Amino acid sequence: MSLLLLATSRKFPTSIFRQRILLFTPRLLSSNQVNNDILQAQKQQLKVEPPSPKQSPRLRRYHYYLLSIATGALIGTIYALRQVRKHEGVLPEYVSNPEILERKAMDARPLPPPVTKHIEFDAPPRVNFPYRLTLYQYVTCPFCCKVRAYLNYNRIPYDIVEVNSVMHTETKWSLYDRVPIVVIENEHIQLNDSSMIVSAIESYLRQPTKTFKNIMKSYKAIVEKNQKGKLFFTYPNKYLIVESSINDQLEVIEKEEKSVINNESKSFFARWFSKSSPQPEIKPKQILRKKHSNEENQFERQWREWVDNKFIHVVSPNIYCTLRQSLDTFRWFSKAGDWEEIFPWYQRWIIVYLGAIVMRGVSIHLKKKYNINDNVRISLYECANEWVDAIGDKDYLGGSEPNLGDLNVYGVLTAIQGCEAFQDLMTNTKIQPWFERMKNLVEPHRIDTPVRHKH
Repeated sequence: MSLLLLATSRKFPTSIFRQRILLFTPRLLSSNQVNNDILQAQKQQLKVEPPSPKQSPRLRRYHYYLLSIATGALIGTIYALRQVRKHEGVLPEYVSNPEILERKAMDARPLPPPVTKHIEFDAPPRVNFPYRLTLYQYVTCPFCCKVRAYLNYNRIPYDIVEVNSVMHTETKWSLYDRVPIVVIENEHIQLNDSSMIVSAIESYLRQPTKTFKNIMKSYKAIVEKNQKGKLFFTYPNKYLIVESSINDQLEVIEKEEKSVINNESKSFFARWFSKSSPQPEIKPKQILRKKHSNEENQFERQWREWVDNKFIHVVSPNIYCTLRQSLDTFRWFSKAGDWEEIFPWYQRWIIVYLGAIVMRGVSIHLKKKYNINDNVRISLYECANEWVDAIGDKDYLGGSEPNLGDLNVYGVLTAIQGCEAFQDLMTNTKIQPWFERMKNLVEPHRIDTPVRHKH
């Protein structure tokens, strides 16, 4: 600007205008210099002086967040330490007499139970079993399917109570909050955990006693109570099978013979002609199980544990791969379990949609916990091939007849029989011939009688 004024002054010939322009120029130069000095000072001040809180609201929020987090962490730590000190020496708390609690729970059980189906058979049981059973279940729960496969194979009649998997209304009375639950109606005894249920009934079939309570002495539960009062049941002997001695077998056969003879002698004509009437023939095979060796029991137990600890956890990720597949699976569950006849429409809607979402989350958790392959089908096929290799050239894992390992694997597979994963398994592995042999043994004699309920 100043250079422009100097140049302009030279153009004016009049001395007065030229003089005025020259007088104004130094003032302008001095003011420009001052402005430059001020700008440089301000820049240096911005570099040196830290920003004030008023000038940086972001920094103020950052400090506030740090203070909030630190305060929350301090409060949480103090609360946790107080809780630990409060319960120090008490956790874990074990219930000393769980039988008493279970007996009180059984007394509170609604009677008659809300039975949804009667299961009977058109052939006699493989071994006599004089007790009435009630099974509380989810129709497609693999653990429940294990129990049903065992009862169906042995042709033991039982009643089914289908449990609402979301509301658990039918099992509110039980301290044990899972399924399956089997109630021995004659003895007023509750059996929990699928493996323990199978072991206890199998032990009775191998060693019949006067009451089922004698068998239950071998299956004591360890019950732990957490801070909220919730009970956790553990059965250390759930895979134990109690074998009978030769003397016990002879004693049982003798008692059975006397029982049959006494029943026959109740007739007047039977008592009158008791000397000439033939004694009824007792078949030991209908009274006792074949005695197994220790090696057979150990081999059977090994594969029962394999089913519970490995195989069963591979199944869920294969039928709940996506939310859509999970929803399709639950719709098939609804159809297979006759939920339209059992539950009101709104409960059925909750079970299907909420259950699909929950099980999708469970399958993701199982996949991470058990290191299942990203392609879950591969893990499923590997388990099936491992099972087929264990069977080898035999018809069943147990040889010429299925053992408990066979029944467990078969039961788990029936839980996914209507799913895409089952068809893929049959197509891509060599397990189908064994599965068909098992199906022909377990299913043919069963008669299902649904019980209709108004809702």
